[in-house]
Amino acid sequence: MTLLNLTSKTLNQIAEITGKSEKNFHFLGYSLNLQTGDLQDIIQQNTVPFETKDSTMYEQLSEILTKYAHSAITNKPVKASKLVNLKDFSGGYAYENAFYHRVVETVVKLFGNCPSELILVTTILCGKILKYGDYSVELETLPGIPLTFILWTATTEDENDERLPPSAKVLFDESAGKFLNVEDISWISDFSVWRMSIAQKSLKGKY
Repeated sequence: MTLLNLTSKTLNQIAEITGKSEKNFHFLGYSLNLQTGDLQDIIQQNTVPFETKDSTMYEQLSEILTKYAHSAITNKPVKASKLVNLKDFSGGYAYENAFYHRVVETVVKLFGNCPSELILVTTILCGKILKYGDYSVELETLPGIPLTFILWTATTEDENDERLPPSAKVLFDESAGKFLNVEDISWISDFSVWRMSIAQKSLKGKY
């Protein structure tokens, strides 16, 4: 269990956004105690020490949650139900290339050759199964900021019998821009894919 650097104001805002009767806020395989700020990793609960994304992970997560709570308390988390690319957000073009390499290519690496695991991982993280591409899922990072992952498995072209590699696309609900700027949206996407990798490891008995 880790104590995040969140003020009582931020914790109260998250409680109001998610439902005042809720003591814990669940997201991406975590449980955040809205009274103390303690963060429990549900997926790695039996692992010591926990795997972390990087040395600044908890600090960055605290910053994201603080920014999100400040925005979402006035802009209620309601989906626009319109899917967009990262570049469609203000300033998105500047992050598009890095986003492709850090997020989209990682999705292909994790699930391109084992697409059924994408479905299982989504179930662990309380996401939804969709019907785009060969495989697709929706994973809510924070309320109002769902990610849509679309995966196409390897195919063979009839004309030259060349096998095309797996590919993927990661899309956002248009509403995400109300809560976070494009840099933070890119970060939470990268973080979410890392959490998917943690869930995948749990499937294989590594946690």
